[in-house]
Amino acid sequence: MNELIWTGSVKQDKYVELVKERDKLKKEAFQLSQEYIRVFGELILEVFKKKIECIRKKKMIAYCQAAINRGEAIDQTALQAYLAKEMKAYQQKLKEMIEERERAKDVGEVTQAELLRIKKIYHRIAKKIHPDIFPVTQEEPLLAELWNRTNAAYSCNDLETLIQCEMLVNKALDELGIIVENIVIPDIEEKISALKEEILEIRETDPYQYKYLLEDEEAVEEKKESLEEELQSYEEYDGQLEEMLAAIMGNGGVIAWQMN
Repeated sequence: MNELIWTGSVKQDKYVELVKERDKLKKEAFQLSQEYIRVFGELILEVFKKKIECIRKKKMIAYCQAAINRGEAIDQTALQAYLAKEMKAYQQKLKEMIEERERAKDVGEVTQAELLRIKKIYHRIAKKIHPDIFPVTQEEPLLAELWNRTNAAYSCNDLETLIQCEMLVNKALDELGIIVENIVIPDIEEKISALKEEILEIRETDPYQYKYLLEDEEAVEEKKESLEEELQSYEEYDGQLEEMLAAIMGNGGVIAWQMN
């Protein structure tokens, strides 16, 4: 039977509090990133779509001009294969952005009572299997998997999953014969220092910094205006690329484009 030994020192208490603070900030940062996507996501997507359309047309222009310079006919099959390869990473990024946008839109409202319950359940589970405090969690695949599920549910305010995780954690600890009464945290000074640095970094970088933008209505409108201006600039550039393509192909027409 595994028993964890707790020294009850002030430093270890401080370490546990810093772990809680770090996790709280990480959750806030995640929630802020979701809100940022909900507020600006549609415009950001439109800008990115138009951007990759311009990139695709630039690549086509370069490919066609190179063939013309060599005195060769433009092989449409080879051209499409080249573009598919060149644009693959951009299309994958676009797909991920769309999926992220949909996930952010699906997040439901959570009451204060539910938030309080989520916090309490999370802290109960964390006291038992938080990997930064209990090394056993990293050694036992079942506990590691349950912690990952707990952490994801906490970030998304998924109360139902947290309730299930708590029951499964208690059952797993019982089956593994682990008594969570005591614990020793080695290298406590280094761990406290590292946590303080991590907390500072979270506070000073995005997405946590989105907080100050989202709280400022004027700044939100300015951000939207900036994105709309960026979109317009890409639309104008797209028109110029269409003209260049028509000139290169020598038919005076406009090439139709399909986003993959």
